[in-house]
Amino acid sequence: MRRFQVVSVVLVILVGLTAIAFARPANAQPHAQDASSHMFVIVQPSTEIQQGRSALLRVQILDGSQPKEVQATFLGHVIYLYPSVDGDWVGFLGVDMEAPRGTQPVEIFYNDTDGVQQTFTQEVSVVWGAFTYQDIGLPYALEPLLDPEINREEEETLLRAMNRTTPEKFFTSFITPVRDIVISEFGGIRNYNNDAFTGRHTGTDYMATTGDPVAAAADGRVVFIAHLPIHGNHIIIDHGWGILTGYSHLSEIQVVPGQLVRQGQTIGLVGATGRVQGAHLHFEVMVNGVWVDPPQFLTLPLPASLPNP
Repeated sequence: MRRFQVVSVVLVILVGLTAIAFARPANAQPHAQDASSHMFVIVQPSTEIQQGRSALLRVQILDGSQPKEVQATFLGHVIYLYPSVDGDWVGFLGVDMEAPRGTQPVEIFYNDTDGVQQTFTQEVSVVWGAFTYQDIGLPYALEPLLDPEINREEEETLLRAMNRTTPEKFFTSFITPVRDIVISEFGGIRNYNNDAFTGRHTGTDYMATTGDPVAAAADGRVVFIAHLPIHGNHIIIDHGWGILTGYSHLSEIQVVPGQLVRQGQTIGLVGATGRVQGAHLHFEVMVNGVWVDPPQFLTLPLPASLPNP
């Protein structure tokens, strides 16, 4: 009886191995390698990205092609990739604060040497951003700035100024513009004056006092200066490759539009202009048209010495 059981088990194993052999040809490869003849894709630091965060997208072309450009689409945004000294193409993914959660595709494409478009889909997982809820009380004098129309107009103004992609690359690294003491996190769901207005925090607030110097987070070109009702005295710097930074509530602006600035250069002074409870620096980072969490962006593993195209 035991011999019959052993023989039965052996037959079951043999049948299973035969089925596997016929189901998968000897030269078949796992799905992750399906595009190995064309491109290899890496998302850093992880393919799991929280809402409001960002990631580095690296694409290596393996088929011998030397494309003039490599592009991707992600969550409705076109992402341009740029050649690096490592021989790959680099771009940045930004996940909106209210992006749908779940598996989302990154579509990557280029034309090979025969003019045939090669495409590859890299899936990433968008997860909850762990945003905080913030109750904020503003003095009576500032309540008119809770008008939804004023907020909408200012957001549209900033989006027009920041939603750009400059192929020239200025940055090599990024730093915090003031002391790294966070007093209000990015993405917070803000309730003003007992439901008078609800909005999202598009940057990170850092502790500072009026008159403290504000440094450029990286090399770049000043593209916008204005006094805005909510952001107060505001500066926007374009660092190239779809990355821009914004500096709000300044008491003084010390740069002009079109000016090239260096990382660490003083561009203005901390203040309390606009819709604020007190002096501080509101610092924003936009990646390919999406506001993202500044402290998290500053931790991205940027490849060294990326050249301009």
